[in-house]
Formats: sequence, structure tokens, C-alpha cells
Amino acid sequence: MMSGMQTMPELRRHYFLDEYCIIAAERGRRPTNFRRDEAKPGDEAACPFCPGNEGMTPPSDAVYAGRGVLSDGAERVSGWQMRVFPNAFPAMVSSPEPVNRVVTGEWTALPGQGYHEVIVDSPRHRENPADFSQEHMERLIRVYRDRYLHYSESSLAKYISIFKNWGREAGASFSHSHSQLITLPIIPPQIKMELDAFRRTSFCPFCNIVEKEAGSSRLVGEDDDWILIAPFYSLVPFETWILPKRHFSSLGEMSDAESRSLAALLMQALRGMKSVLNDPPYNLMIFQLPSGYHLNIRIQPAVSRIAGFEKGTGIRINSIAPEYAAAKLSESAKSDGRSPKS
Repeated sequence: MMSGMQTMPELRRHYFLDEYCIIAAERGRRPTNFRRDEAKPGDEAACPFCPGNEGMTPPSDAVYAGRGVLSDGAERVSGWQMRVFPNAFPAMVSSPEPVNRVVTGEWTALPGQGYHEVIVDSPRHRENPADFSQEHMERLIRVYRDRYLHYSESSLAKYISIFKNWGREAGASFSHSHSQLITLPIIPPQIKMELDAFRRTSFCPFCNIVEKEAGSSRLVGEDDDWILIAPFYSLVPFETWILPKRHFSSLGEMSDAESRSLAALLMQALRGMKSVLNDPPYNLMIFQLPSGYHLNIRIQPAVSRIAGFEKGTGIRINSIAPEYAAAKLSESAKSDGRSPKS
């Protein structure tokens, strides 16, 4: 069994929200822990994200190629590095059918107005994001930044969610690596709670996290601009956060140097998870706002399930102490020589 794990459960509170999780390492001894069905890659000939199959998707709004940023016209652009197009089955649409804003005094319906797009972030069908090169990861971060800035000017976009689902258990419909962007006409409740916490304090809670965790046992890695941690309030086993050391709210405020160093630390995070957890499914989520916030990236491996207790209380049970997760991920980075500061 894993050494150094805690044996007594702990009820931990979120850094600055009135939310709790339970760290119960003993549950990690269960024989079914971390087992999952293996995702089966699709056949390249039938994959709509593969080069040569561009006609199987809506026309691209942005095609990133060696000759610049292009868009599909009468013919689809080939020879691309990454391509961005509207999701064929969108969660939000720019021109939804009209709905009654208020049905009764208790029930409200708003139109699902916004945008939903797919970012195919590799032309190679079986390429794992954990194996992206530094150049490839830098390009992906530039695309995230470009698409965020593109929609930040839209009056429909009160919030812009950028995320990657890797693996079927994490919600990915296709095994070919891709990310997604969804704009919302509202601020999500979770972000509202965090903004309320900002207003209640005289300091930025995330800046405080950066300062406190830089010397803690939950530090996984860092470079000149970013910090990688297993958060004290970890909702799932081996959850990690990446936060900028400098306070800024969105990718749009990031410098070129910060973009490059973020790519390096993100590579460390993904490669560490792949090594320690044998390439788990995961959700990578970018939390950002135009102003009044502190950008952060959260990566949650999909290696546990939400069951009755979690659904009935809103309190998550995590079977791996974040201090242990941080130690294992940090050891993995040092052993393969890929830590930004190794």
C-alpha cells in the first residue's frame, strides 16, 4: 500500500469559500480504486478531427497553420496545426429560439444564447496532450488566448469557459485530442461565490494561496511566473492547480514570457499525471474573467465517482491526501528531468 498516506479522515474547508471536502485516505485501499475502462481510439478514416476529414465538421472560424491564421472558405484549409470550428451539437447558440423569460413567479427561462466551439489541438489522431512538445503547448495556449480575446468583445459572453476533456470517462466524445470553448450569458454560480469572497477580503485570495503554498508540502513545481500545487481543498485524487505569481485576471493579460513558462509547467502537470496514474482521463479547466479576478487553471483526474453522500451533502470525499499527491507528482517530474526548475 502507498506509504506516507494519512489514515484518519480530515474535513477540510475551501481556502476562502464556505465549502468542505473530506480527505479519507483509507478509502484508497478499496480494490476497485482508480480502475477505469480503457478509451478505444477511433479509426482515423472515420474521425472528423483528422486531416483529410475537414468536410465532416462545420467550416472552421480559425485555422492555425505555418502560413498564419486562416479560415475555411469554399474549400477547407489543409496542412493545419490546429483548427477551430463551431460545435455541431452546441450547448449554446448565437440565435436561439425565443423563450418566455418568466413562466411563473418561481420559474425563469432564459435563452441559451452564446457560442460553443471545438478546438482540435493536434492533427495527429493518437497524440496524447501529455506528449506535446514545448512548441506545441505554446501554440495551444496562444490559441486559447486568441479565442478568449475574440469572444471577450461579444455582448453575449458574460463568461467564457475553456476546457479540455481527455478520455471517455472525463466526457470526451472523441479520442482525438481537442478542447472546447463555451460562452455563457451569465456568470456561473461558482464564479459568483468566488467573486463574493474577493469582495469580503482586503486582499486577493488567490495571491494569498500562491504565497502560502510556495513553501508548503503541496507544492508540485514552479517556474519564474507560475506555481503548480495540489490544493489543500482537493475535490478529487491528484487534483492540481496552476496559478500565476503575478496577479492578473485572464489569458488576455498574459505576457509572451508568461505564456512560454505556462506551457512548460502545464507539460509538467500532464506528464506527471500520465506517469503516476497511467494516463488517466481528466478535465482541464481555465477560470478567468476580464477583470477583478485571478486567473487559475484546474486539472481534475476523473478517477473517482460522485456517489450518494457527495450528491446528498455537496461535500466531496477524496481518497488521496493532496500532500501525498504533490510528493508523487514532484518525484515524477524530477525523475524524468522535465521539471522547469530541475
